[in-house]
Amino acid sequence: METIPADIMTCAVHSIDSLGADVFQVKLRLAEMPAQAHIAGQYLLLATETSEFYPFSIASAPQQLPELELHILARDNKAVELLQQLRETPMARVQLPMGDVHVDVLDSRPLLLIAAGTGLAQMHSMLDAARLSKSNTAIHLYWGARTEDDFYQVASADLWRAMPNVRLHKIVSEDADWNGRSGLLYEAVCHDIRDFADWRVVASGSPTMVYATLDALVAAGMQEEQMQADVFSYAPRPA
Repeated sequence: METIPADIMTCAVHSIDSLGADVFQVKLRLAEMPAQAHIAGQYLLLATETSEFYPFSIASAPQQLPELELHILARDNKAVELLQQLRETPMARVQLPMGDVHVDVLDSRPLLLIAAGTGLAQMHSMLDAARLSKSNTAIHLYWGARTEDDFYQVASADLWRAMPNVRLHKIVSEDADWNGRSGLLYEAVCHDIRDFADWRVVASGSPTMVYATLDALVAAGMQEEQMQADVFSYAPRPA
């Protein structure tokens, strides 16, 4: 839970739709444009009725403001209650932009996006920003889940596949019936990329997943400072 911020923006709840795998796409529309637009990769804080603020990655691109898209996994009571609140109340309160993780999608250096579960939302913003900017930057997205059923629907995926500079990879770790690539995300990344010299890397997932990925990529030759992750701020390793 985050500290309640000083300035709050109001937005209308535009739609709430199931994407499968207990994930819901929430679309909000800001009542006014923010003084500072978010950068692809940042997040917002969404308020509950009791003024508790919870972080969610902004899945929409900055070019899509005043619309904001969130991907909310409804597998715990707090998330279920928050979704119910949004269904019953036409307005919501948010604080944005938040977070130090962001990328310039027009930078010519290749971009490696590594996401577990709804960590995809953060990457969704970057990929849509690249698409809308007509970026030629090489982008590889590695999206991981425990089982095939844990992947949710992503409407933009077909648009990303149509981009010649984008490569999408789905990796499943615990499903014997899965016909695609199996294993851990960092194993797939290290198999495909042998030289990390010019890559910019963003990872999104649990602290365990992010730090395991960091360690594996550093062992494979990546410099630690090449990777960005929100985990580094909210769950830093002990000094």
